[in-house]
Amino acid sequence: MTDQAQQRGGLRRAFSHRNFVIYTAGNLPSQIGVWAQRVAIGWLTWQLTESPFYLGLMAFADLIPVVLLNPFAGYFTDRFNRLRLAKILQFSNLMVTSALAACAYGGLLNIELLLLFAFLTGMDHALFQPVRSSLNSVLVPREDLAAAVAFGGISWNSARFVGPAIAGIILKATDANFVFLINAILYLWFFLALWALRLPEQPKRAPSEIGIVGEIVAGYSYAMRHPAIGPLFFLLGCASFLTRPVVELLPGFAAAEFDFGRDAGGLAWLLSAMGVGAMASGLWIAQRGRMEGLTRITTHTILGSLVSLILFAYTARFEIAVVSMAAIGFMYSLFATCIQVLVQSVAAEHMRGRVLALYGMLWIGSAAFGALIAGALSEVLGLRLPIGAAGAICFLLWLWAMRTRKRIDAELIKQGIGGG
Repeated sequence: MTDQAQQRGGLRRAFSHRNFVIYTAGNLPSQIGVWAQRVAIGWLTWQLTESPFYLGLMAFADLIPVVLLNPFAGYFTDRFNRLRLAKILQFSNLMVTSALAACAYGGLLNIELLLLFAFLTGMDHALFQPVRSSLNSVLVPREDLAAAVAFGGISWNSARFVGPAIAGIILKATDANFVFLINAILYLWFFLALWALRLPEQPKRAPSEIGIVGEIVAGYSYAMRHPAIGPLFFLLGCASFLTRPVVELLPGFAAAEFDFGRDAGGLAWLLSAMGVGAMASGLWIAQRGRMEGLTRITTHTILGSLVSLILFAYTARFEIAVVSMAAIGFMYSLFATCIQVLVQSVAAEHMRGRVLALYGMLWIGSAAFGALIAGALSEVLGLRLPIGAAGAICFLLWLWAMRTRKRIDAELIKQGIGGG
């Protein structure tokens, strides 16, 4: 049997497990709702302020809790029952989003209150990220873990673009309030799905002699010193910092920079294109079905992102911008999925929660700072120049990745995973 057939068989086996099916049925819609809400908040921010700075600040408020809380989230994930933590955090998500929807329909939202809700939802997401990522290890047996991890990465990175695409369509038809309401319903759906899971009791870990801070430092030291995880995390942080801000600034591009679609309709087109690109990358990497070559793919996506960002920033045609957004969605989803699969495959089990917490902190935290800086620069220089400059800087990152790839591959081959 070929490697590709084996991977498809692995996916079928993963979906043969009751717990994995139930979890996926609750998790995937919730992920889409999370990203839809982020876009709705961004669009409402633009309507209230028409300020690129506030777009960046809103993204910063939503994403900065990852930097502040993820270290502790990783420790809690390794220390306590993951399913119990998931239930607590999803209930908190449900309460916060329901309050946001209620305030929206009550006409109470202003920019300050919207910033507060963005920060509160960001806190919940920061605490849940390593829990979500590490649950795969208890949803399926070890022999099906690789397939479950790969599918989890595909669904998350596809949802981050499919959700915004759906949000754009809803915003054209109605308003942000309806997106908030839908997201609250999806949180409730996921919360109920978690209660339907039947998982074996997770072994209790004895309290550490080095304390919480010592455990966090040990986990991060392990990740950054690892010959494969360390370089992959450097690529992840830099690429997220440079390429993610375009998503936060899209409401401004859609409303002000193109002759076609100067409203939510233009935003819907751009976000839908990104969603199509992300879905295409997910389908392709799943069908490909093997570990070999993932580092090469990761490196090439940086070069593809470079070209796509510059083309988007400086085109005068909306149609070319749409194609560029599809390419950005494809490249970024593919990039993040490859790195997550590689990292989860080589990380030690007792370090998994902390390693994945660092993954989330670099991925989302770097995006938070990138969005804040890009928004501030756009206030002075316009929207196009900061995005185009970020694309140009990606060329230096690509050169570094080309030089480092062989070292990463050597470690992957050493651990029996396969490089190339």
